[in-house]
Amino acid sequence: MAATLERTLTDQISFQLSEPIEEEVQEENEPIDLLEWTSKYRRFLVPERRFDLDRHRYLEKIYKDTSRQIVIYKAAQMGASELGISKSLYNCDNRNATGIYGFPTETHVSKFSAARFGPAIEASDYLSSIIGDKTEGKRAADRVSLKRVRNRFLYFVGAQVKPDGRAPQLKSIDGDFVVLDEIDEWDQRAIPIIEKRVGHSKIKEFLYLSTPTYSNVGIHAKWLETDQKIWFIPCGHCGKKQLLSIDKSVTEYDALGRPVNWHGYPDKAFMVCEKCGGALDRLVDGEWVQTFPDREISGYHLTKLFSAQTSLLSIIRSLQTIDETEKKEAINQNLGEPYVPKGGRLTDEILDKNISNFPMGAKKNEQTVMGVDVGSVLNVVIRGITSSSIYPLRYAGITDSFSQLNNLMREYNVKVCVIDALPETRKAREFQADQERGKVWLCYYAGSDDGTKYEDDAVWNKKERIVNVDRTRSLDRTFTRFYDIENHLPENIKGVYDYYKQMKAPVRVLVEKKDGKKVAKYIESGQDHYAHAENYCTIASEGKHLSGWARGMSG
Repeated sequence: MAATLERTLTDQISFQLSEPIEEEVQEENEPIDLLEWTSKYRRFLVPERRFDLDRHRYLEKIYKDTSRQIVIYKAAQMGASELGISKSLYNCDNRNATGIYGFPTETHVSKFSAARFGPAIEASDYLSSIIGDKTEGKRAADRVSLKRVRNRFLYFVGAQVKPDGRAPQLKSIDGDFVVLDEIDEWDQRAIPIIEKRVGHSKIKEFLYLSTPTYSNVGIHAKWLETDQKIWFIPCGHCGKKQLLSIDKSVTEYDALGRPVNWHGYPDKAFMVCEKCGGALDRLVDGEWVQTFPDREISGYHLTKLFSAQTSLLSIIRSLQTIDETEKKEAINQNLGEPYVPKGGRLTDEILDKNISNFPMGAKKNEQTVMGVDVGSVLNVVIRGITSSSIYPLRYAGITDSFSQLNNLMREYNVKVCVIDALPETRKAREFQADQERGKVWLCYYAGSDDGTKYEDDAVWNKKERIVNVDRTRSLDRTFTRFYDIENHLPENIKGVYDYYKQMKAPVRVLVEKKDGKKVAKYIESGQDHYAHAENYCTIASEGKHLSGWARGMSG
């Protein structure tokens, strides 16, 4: 992952080369638009690499977009970071604005400043003349993390957040606009912090850029809030306007999801029109079409399928792998799409297989276990205990009252309940005190990706009446019950609002640690309260003997 980030930040856009042009230095701060400004004062993005949209038609409208919030959800090397540089310098220069340019870490700040921003200034006599305050032969405010542009400043900051939630490097600055680059690699807690730094500005603009990682995470989650503009091109044969997708080229996949047949030959590939079947020129000029015209946030999806710098066959070949890491990179970097690991999340089909012919509700004389996830409301799951490793769902719902949990404990004859200890520890303790000792246990997830480091994924502390749980391993056990059709669901389960959606939200991925080792963890691709309530229920079922401690225990 570190290597991917480094590539993302050091890649240059392959624009057409031309002979150097003498640059006209601007005498006054003329009010011109971003595209005109870039064409005039960034004629070369870096020395000998010219700014030219002839082979990047999809960028023209983005340069002209004046929306206050712009989201660019993209493949790698699509010109978005160069847009971020131009927009930042333009705002400082032409709009007398102070900017903040955010990166995942301070290391990325240093690399970007040296490999991207420095050469951009070097390539322009005009920019060299306005960056920094030359006083007594010295250039003031020209550091790696701070640039003076005329009378304003451009801050470069890393998005690290301390364990206690503090981010002093972000809270100590204010600006008028923010560029958030590669936000999928950010500490996600940093995003709302940096967004608040323009709270007192009249300009108050944001540009979000990133290659996606997983569904409903980072840039993909932000993209879902936008008008979702898609690049449409016309067919040169019948005129039909259509979006570009990999399935317009690939005609057959094998059982492992690898392309095995496509339009073309082993040494070439082409896309075909969905109407007439003629070959498409994927590089022809097109138009951005809004999916949701009424939304205020402007969003663009950039994929290498319409990039002149990447051959279609190379994209297809990048997908011909069974290695999960390589496939993720291909889908993220080339298609600009989020990746869903094979077998890494529950699906509708898996959940449907667990539906049985029984209604939801309490069953007379049946002992049950309860799991409670604590958030703005309480998500509750109650399952029956049988002698055959089958756990029928008796109740799934929400309540905003801890007192209602007491009623559910009685109504469903709950033997053991495991409840989220955070964030309402005091109320959870009060609920625990209302029950017979040994029935209610407060759960703490292990704080590291390595888990609890114990042999068991759940370690019960009788004295404190808490259970410390390895988050990843316990979720593995819960989801395995669905894969093995042990967590039976009632026939009316789809009537429980958001149950399916939240059960599908956790995605199991492999992440690389600082020492190079890969560990599994679950990321949240959306609200997942029922998934954790089910997990607490699984933990409770494995500790169902604990209620035997209820009588005669002294501590």
